[in-house]
Amino acid sequence: MHRKRGLNGDFHNLLNLDSLVDIVSNNVGILIILAVFMAMFSLLGKNEQVIPKTQSTENIKKLKIPWSHVSQKNILLIFLRSDRLLYLDRTLVYQRLKKYLSGSEPLPKHVNLDQFSIELTVGSGDAHCLKFLPSPRAGQWWHQFSQSNGVMEKLMKKYPPEENYFFFWVDPDSFEMFREIRKSLWALNFEVGWKPIRIETPLRYCSGVGQAREFLPQ
Repeated sequence: MHRKRGLNGDFHNLLNLDSLVDIVSNNVGILIILAVFMAMFSLLGKNEQVIPKTQSTENIKKLKIPWSHVSQKNILLIFLRSDRLLYLDRTLVYQRLKKYLSGSEPLPKHVNLDQFSIELTVGSGDAHCLKFLPSPRAGQWWHQFSQSNGVMEKLMKKYPPEENYFFFWVDPDSFEMFREIRKSLWALNFEVGWKPIRIETPLRYCSGVGQAREFLPQ
């Protein structure tokens, strides 16, 4: 009797163990199946995300951010108002003033040139300021300024982009024109700086390191 009871107890224990194994096996199998499905869905999700990213990168356009920076290059000053451009040639000014440096006559405070005049202010040492005063209706339209053998073409041949950059004084009525001109100069590897002005804004260029910060290229 005791032996029979022992067998029955072992048999029930085996049944319980087998049931436990079946339950664990089923759970493990379900987890494996879920893991497989999750892996498949994650791969599908990645593939769906890669396609639009690939397509979007094809439409990305490079933008030039115009950050100002210090430069040792020579400045070419351009005045832009009413879509008319006037090159403010400092070389002409200095050539006119050169004859006064070796003579006994004092430097003039006002010098008249072809399309503009200047007011000269002299400081200590070699420091000086040139205030440009454009004549009424001075300058040229862009198609004249940029034509073959025109002012712009002569400037670009004489002053290479490695050593020179353009700086524009721009009236608000000519912002759109300036953007187009700047874009064309960027394409030719010229750096461009600019400053918005109004009618009452003085067009003053002064020598010295401190003043040069107002004329930075981009």
